[in-house]
Amino acid sequence: MPTAAGRPRDPSVDKRISRAALLLLRENGPQAVHIDAVAARSGVARTTIYRRFRDRSALLTATLELFVDAPFPAADLPVEDKLRWVLDQVRELVEEQLGRGAIAAVLADSDPAFSTALRARLRRRLEALQVQIDADVASGRLRDGIDVESLAGVAFGAYLGEALRHGRVRPGWADGVADLLLRGIST
Repeated sequence: MPTAAGRPRDPSVDKRISRAALLLLRENGPQAVHIDAVAARSGVARTTIYRRFRDRSALLTATLELFVDAPFPAADLPVEDKLRWVLDQVRELVEEQLGRGAIAAVLADSDPAFSTALRARLRRRLEALQVQIDADVASGRLRDGIDVESLAGVAFGAYLGEALRHGRVRPGWADGVADLLLRGIST
């Protein structure tokens, strides 16, 4: 079997690039994630970054793929706890993974390539969540016709509304929203 030309990739360089891209995204939004900024932040040469990513769009897409999706809750968990889990996933995505600057960029569509990549990633996750909801509908725990897109929209909207009104999410916020949602989706 022929070997690849050149030296093997150094995994620590990949980590430095990834860490720099994630920090730039969280701190300043997607517009801050470009090859020059990642090179400066990571201390990795631009040419090295270009060997790994053909362009900024590929770098942004790869950065989004670094986000860790929490496993779905157990099927027998009460619906109310599952709703709290969904709300916690929204909080985690906005505050811990993307950062508010990235959310603002998506809302303003100031970086269409980033918005498209993020929406594709969210769509895959929501499709998996729909399977979980369908199982709860089949078991009689939820009423028929619950649309994951609408549920996700309400969860994101409630979170963003809370952050907009108070600058942060108040303690107990998820409990109140889960209770409100539960009334609309339970059998």
